[in-house]
Amino acid sequence: MKNMEVINEIDILLNKYCEDCFVRSHLRKEKGKTVAHDFCIHVCTVGEQIKETGKKLITK
Repeated sequence: MKNMEVINEIDILLNKYCEDCFVRSHLRKEKGKTVAHDFCIHVCTVGEQIKETGKKLITK
């Protein structure tokens, strides 16, 4: 998979699930960006999927 395809796949996931995420916006408002970011990376299933997709990026 080429890097642009991986980036597009991640972008689709972000736009589809994360942009209007109520949990993320609530956590940002109530507890701050850091807590919301931690939730997205370690708890949210979409965040886990984004991390796995990101591992496909080819580094030179």
